[in-house]
Formats: sequence, C-alpha cells, structure tokens
Amino acid sequence: MDPDGYASGFAAFVVMGSVFYFFIKRFNLPSLSYFALPRFAPVSLFAMLVAGTMVYSKISQEGDEFKPWNVAIPGVLFLLSIGFGEEIVSRGFVYGVLKSRSHKAAIFISSLFFGLMHLNLYVGSTWDPWHAYWHVNSALCFGIFICAVMVATRSIWVAIVLHALFDWGIVFEKVATTDVKVEQISIPFWDGIASPLSDYFFLALPGLVILFISSGRRIWLPRWLKRVLNYLAVRWKLVEESTDKSNLVGQY
Repeated sequence: MDPDGYASGFAAFVVMGSVFYFFIKRFNLPSLSYFALPRFAPVSLFAMLVAGTMVYSKISQEGDEFKPWNVAIPGVLFLLSIGFGEEIVSRGFVYGVLKSRSHKAAIFISSLFFGLMHLNLYVGSTWDPWHAYWHVNSALCFGIFICAVMVATRSIWVAIVLHALFDWGIVFEKVATTDVKVEQISIPFWDGIASPLSDYFFLALPGLVILFISSGRRIWLPRWLKRVLNYLAVRWKLVEESTDKSNLVGQY
C-alpha cells in the first residue's frame, strides 16, 4: 500500500487484531472481561506508576528525536496498530484460551508466544542466534510485565497504549532504517546466556510483583515486624485497638 510509509504495516496489524478479536468474541474467552476501561484501585495505580516510569525512560532516550508532523502522526498510529494487533493476539486470544485452565500458565505461555513472534526478524541472512535469543527473552519479559499491568488495571487497552509507547523508538529514532540489519556477533557463551538478565530483573520481576499484589495474597512478614506494625497502626489510630491481642498479630 505504502512502501515508504506506515500504511501497509498499520493495515496488517489492524487486520490481525480484528480477526483475533472476532475469535475472542466467537468463543467468549475469559479475556473479554479485560475489554473495558481501566479500574482505579491501589494496585492498578501502582502498576501504572511503574509502567509510567519505564515509558518515560523509553521516550526520553537521546537516540530519539521529534519527527515532522507528516511523519509523527502516521507513525504514532502505526505504533498503536502494533500494540493493538500484538496485544489482541497474545494477551487477548492466547491468554484468554488458557486462562480458564491455569492463570499462571496463561501468563507464561502467552508471554513466551509473544517472544517467539519476534523470531521473524532473524531469518535468512539476518539470522544470528545471540540476537534472536536476546530478543525472544526480552519480549518474554515484556509480555509478563504488560500482562501484569493488564490484570491489575483490568483493561487490555492500557496494555495496548503502553505497548505502543514502549515501541517509541521504531518511529522516533534519529537514524531511520527501512531494512532490519543484524550484525553477526561473537561473544563468550556464558556472557551470551546471561545477557537477558537485566530484562528479567527490570521487566519480569516488577510484573511478578504486580501480579502478586493483584492476587490479594498476604505478604509474609516476621512476627516481630507484624507486632511493630500493629503497634504503630494502633498508635496512629489507623485501626481500633482490639481487646483480643491475639487478633492483632498477622492482620496485615
């Protein structure tokens, strides 16, 4: 449609997302409950705060620059189409198919599927095992994080917008490239294996924390710390003092 612009890519992602949205509706998948406006609760605000910090670091990188309006506007629409297509497939369809069987499996498998979707960038002459390994792991970690944000906010639309913002550099990088060029790299084996650890720490781990908080489970604390918190809560009149002291321990 538009070899020098974003029209073809925009159309492809919109069609992909629309087709899988049809299947989500057709089979009445559990993920339909996430096709709503975000809810406002402490866990969702916490998730948005963490995501907002990450987004700011993405869009404020020195390697990006503002583009002319005739490039920026279709570029932003293209980024939103990427978020729409990939999130509907991964977090809408794959996650929705598996959620009724196992929520944990749904989160991990949909994230792994999302990571493997990016292998198409490393085929033929662009194949490089280290680049492919890093990108799949990075996308896997991002999938876990964005799935956690979706669960916390109860809205896939938040995930779509965040996905678009995380891909900011695709459009707004200073040196625009039309072809994917991957330089072959050679690094020590264990250095290569450990290369995605930062993504597991800065993306997957915050996602797991958000999921843990969303689950409503109590956080384990040492008994002495519980007593201190109980004492402070009563002292600051955050709770009413109970006549049964045994009920205070462990109520937080």
